[in-house]
Amino acid sequence: MVIAGVVVGCGNPEGFRGAADAGNGGSPAIGGTGAGGISPPTSGVAGETGTGLGGAAGVAGTSGAAGMTSFAGASGAAGASATAGTTGAAGMTSTTGAAGVTGTAGATGAAGATGAAGTSGAAGTGGGAGTTGAAGKSGTAGATGAAGTTGSAGATGAGGTGGKVVTGACAGKVITAGALIDNFENGSLTGWYEYKDATASASLAALAISSPGANGTSKAIHLSGTGFQGFGAGFGLMMVCNDASAFQGITFWAKGTSGTSNNIALQVAIPQTQAVADLGDCTTKCYDHPSKKVTLTSSWQQFSVKFSDLTQSGFGTPAIYAGLIMALNWVSIEGPNVDFQVDEISFY
Repeated sequence: MVIAGVVVGCGNPEGFRGAADAGNGGSPAIGGTGAGGISPPTSGVAGETGTGLGGAAGVAGTSGAAGMTSFAGASGAAGASATAGTTGAAGMTSTTGAAGVTGTAGATGAAGATGAAGTSGAAGTGGGAGTTGAAGKSGTAGATGAAGTTGSAGATGAGGTGGKVVTGACAGKVITAGALIDNFENGSLTGWYEYKDATASASLAALAISSPGANGTSKAIHLSGTGFQGFGAGFGLMMVCNDASAFQGITFWAKGTSGTSNNIALQVAIPQTQAVADLGDCTTKCYDHPSKKVTLTSSWQQFSVKFSDLTQSGFGTPAIYAGLIMALNWVSIEGPNVDFQVDEISFY
């Protein structure tokens, strides 16, 4: 901030007006002397008496200009002129003369001299510029955040199922199963296969898509054959190393005929019962897969098979379902003929 200081001197001029004392009144033949402006005039005899005739009464002198002489009455030649009072000193007032009659008015006192103007105050000096602030210090770098905790492992990894380490044929090959297995609405049979017993004279038609499907759908899978003397025939879907441990079982719709009892079995092939030749781990007494029988009718029915209800027939190496599936099979139990359909297959 810059502060300018100004000092102003003020003059206080005062005019002094001195009023002239009144002069003595002129008597006949005698002029009164006007006194000076400072002291009251004394009665002067100043003029001698004129020798002539008595003059007329002297006219009062006009106001005398400063320093000018007022003349006495015109008639009296003898009398000396009364000198006008001198100008009163500036600023002082003269008092009235006591003795004389009104004399000539004293001249107006000179006006008092005007007081000199005060000197201007010196201008205030400019404030010095503020000093530049010091630069701020650089902030310290923030501390490095702690490393995040490791996320929990996802559902079954490629090398295990249900938290178990997988060895053998499925080591490093595990695939997490989705809920839908097949509904055949796209008309494709990719991954599906059919098979039969060893009866040489038996006839087995190729797997086919039939219509309509179950539960109001348009398509289903169809198996048919004749002349079987063994177990008959069946069809299945390869599902190598699918992990279905998140589900409780399998549901499907089916109808038709199978052998003399109309029974078919849902088989769940697992690594322990699937032969090495078919990508499993079994080397002896293979294909005794855990299974569950259902009975068909001529109308569509929905079946639900729990994994916990699966059992082996007893001719093969003992094994228990543990979540991994190599294939699913729908197979007849006996001959001579088979003619059935399956649709809407899912895990649940």
